[in-house]
Amino acid sequence: MAQRKLSTKKYVLALILTIIIFLGGIVAGVMLEDARLKDTKQITLSEKVNLRSLQLQKEYIDLGIAECNALNHILEANINELAKKIAIIIDYEKTSVFSEEEFDLELRDYFLTEIQFLFVSNEIDNKCGNDNVKVIYFYDENADDTQGKVLDYLKKLFGSKVLVFSFDSNFQQEPMINILLTSYNIQQFPSVIVGDTVFQGNTPVRELMESICNEFRAIGKEIPKECNVIQ
Repeated sequence: MAQRKLSTKKYVLALILTIIIFLGGIVAGVMLEDARLKDTKQITLSEKVNLRSLQLQKEYIDLGIAECNALNHILEANINELAKKIAIIIDYEKTSVFSEEEFDLELRDYFLTEIQFLFVSNEIDNKCGNDNVKVIYFYDENADDTQGKVLDYLKKLFGSKVLVFSFDSNFQQEPMINILLTSYNIQQFPSVIVGDTVFQGNTPVRELMESICNEFRAIGKEIPKECNVIQ
């Protein structure tokens, strides 16, 4: 009888310990997501401030105060930083359990900020003339999609001469992404737009490189030396 009572106590103790560990895991998970959410909000706020600053500098051009070359350098630096930070937010959103809706809102806000950067870059072109080639990339998280690596290579090759804007085609929460997809008549993923040329499906590096170099010719800019390898 005493042995049975001892076994019962062991089971109860084990159950209590299991519940404590389980609840501790939940609390730790909630705290981790809360910290990540705060980090995401800080990142988003930082990029929105950068965007606002760039918009004000663009307005200075109309007054003859801002210098176009400096403005393009600031734009390029902001776009590069944007690309690095979006990867962090997407990773947070994918692993979210308790705050998925909030992360989706932050990700939506971030994509909207990137779209605004795209529009501002076009406005700067109108004021200052084209100083770079813009590439828009629509991806769909397909394991066979190697287009991102191709674009990373081209970005490293051309540097500030090429600006890359990347959007998740599966992110249905933001209607503007669908509007962009419709405006370019995108039917297949991944898709890449270089200037007015649309490439649907995985596109080889050489083909994209030729299109980028042709775009430099079209905007009347000096052809980068990187284009010599495909002549």
